[in-house]
Amino acid sequence: MPRALLLSLILLAGLLVGPAAATAAESLLSQGKPATASSVEDATLGAASAFDGDLTTTRWASVEGHDPEWLQVDLGAVTPLTRVKLTWEAAYGKAYQIQASNDGAAWTTLYSTSSGDGGTDDLTVSGSGRYVRMYGTARGTAYGYSLYEMQVYGEGGPGNPGPDYQAENATLSQASVAANHAGFTGSGFVDYVNVAGGYVEWTVTAATAGAHNLTLRYANGTTANRPLAVAVNGVTVNRDFPGTGAWSTWADVTLTATLNAGANTVRATATAATGGPNLDKLTVGPATGGGSFVVAAAGDIADQCTASSSSCMHPKTANVVKSMNPEFVITMGDNQYDDARLQDFTAYYDKTWGSFKSKTRPVPGNHETYDPAGSLAGYKSYFGSIAYPNGKSYYSYDHGNWHFVALDSNAFDQSAQINWLKADLAANTKRCVAAYWHHPLFSSGEHGNDPVSRPVWQALYDKRADLVLNGHDHHYERFGPQNPSAQADPNGIVEILGGMGGAPPYNIENVQPNSQKRLSGTFGVVKLSLGESTFSWQLIGVDGAVKDTSPTYTCH
Repeated sequence: MPRALLLSLILLAGLLVGPAAATAAESLLSQGKPATASSVEDATLGAASAFDGDLTTTRWASVEGHDPEWLQVDLGAVTPLTRVKLTWEAAYGKAYQIQASNDGAAWTTLYSTSSGDGGTDDLTVSGSGRYVRMYGTARGTAYGYSLYEMQVYGEGGPGNPGPDYQAENATLSQASVAANHAGFTGSGFVDYVNVAGGYVEWTVTAATAGAHNLTLRYANGTTANRPLAVAVNGVTVNRDFPGTGAWSTWADVTLTATLNAGANTVRATATAATGGPNLDKLTVGPATGGGSFVVAAAGDIADQCTASSSSCMHPKTANVVKSMNPEFVITMGDNQYDDARLQDFTAYYDKTWGSFKSKTRPVPGNHETYDPAGSLAGYKSYFGSIAYPNGKSYYSYDHGNWHFVALDSNAFDQSAQINWLKADLAANTKRCVAAYWHHPLFSSGEHGNDPVSRPVWQALYDKRADLVLNGHDHHYERFGPQNPSAQADPNGIVEILGGMGGAPPYNIENVQPNSQKRLSGTFGVVKLSLGESTFSWQLIGVDGAVKDTSPTYTCH
């Protein structure tokens, strides 16, 4: 066969057969992730010790002589699972199950045994979930359950993003395949016609239903944004595709979407008259935390006591934060009692919650104003630029697809902060918005509703904010979405009252409209799970147990 003809046939074969999608490799997903347990034998044997990579020294241990007990890890998002490896200490489980859950409430059993013998159990599993737990029902010894390490493996993870779908192999409308700019993968890229309505449509396959990361590789050689409406099985999310500096400079835009098991349709439609950007490929992988993160939150924290007293709670809530390994820590005021003097911060708060100072994003409460050295003097001296990044006691910051607003409710009667808030919200480009301060507009506790917060609620509501966190009343409470007039509203704001960080508890006195859950006398920390476009949370008690699990909300 002539060489020229052979080359022509090879090129033709390349055009007729699209590139095969790579299979995502197995990755260790659980190491360093937030962990909880039904109980711990003592503070040195917490849940996080079973996910720290140490197979011989550190460990988790439950209380002795009790069944059932469980150990749980939060992977950050629903993920296909392939294997769970348990490295037991001497106190092993004879009968136990490996279970997975998408929401931490409904569990599916992936493995079960009644004849465990300790040592190392390397278990092949099939399924998916965000939360994975070992649920022990019968101990192998008279003691408790104890694991040096629990390792959860699955598809995706760092370095294994998932299969690629080349744009040139997709269904096109008012767009064409081109190859005149360098840097593309596959055999070319897609160039949209300069009109609104052109699209690129892929059929993608998911092994399991649940959250997945969809990453679009694109180039935009202009300075103008070329937005796309990305529809996944008919559910549309609008995304910006700003300039990349040159048509040969490629960048990624990632969104998180729910895929069905099996075939799914993903369509990227240009919404501007200038058309869409050049598209190279779509990469689909499990949402293993790239767009999701965990934040710990509590208010009303450090009483004037230390760990030497068994009734002192802020050392215990600090241990809960440690077990979560959060991205950062939010405090909702009254960080230090009674007068929040610098010497009190140093003697009490710093010994416990001070371990997370560098990644704490605090706001002040009313007790921070009682300092004899001046209102907020000790608070400002202790936190410094962490609490005053712009020289003011209120500030904002971004993380992932979230915009956070930290406010000083002691000064809500001052127009400067309200005007700053409105300007800050007007400039925000993130889809999801959370705000936090001390005095709640809505509370069923002893302090009750505080109308000083209403103008702030109104400003947030007008800009479609999603979540508010408060303290002041020393209990836990969550409210369904509502407007500033306490009317249930699907476009309203969800409120969490998390004043159980360590100060003496208050009673529930007058249940407010839209209050969905209330707990008094329960000390703990709110574990926020914040995704690309969704959020949920759990209240984790000082015993390591989950005291409440919220619904999953979608950002406005």
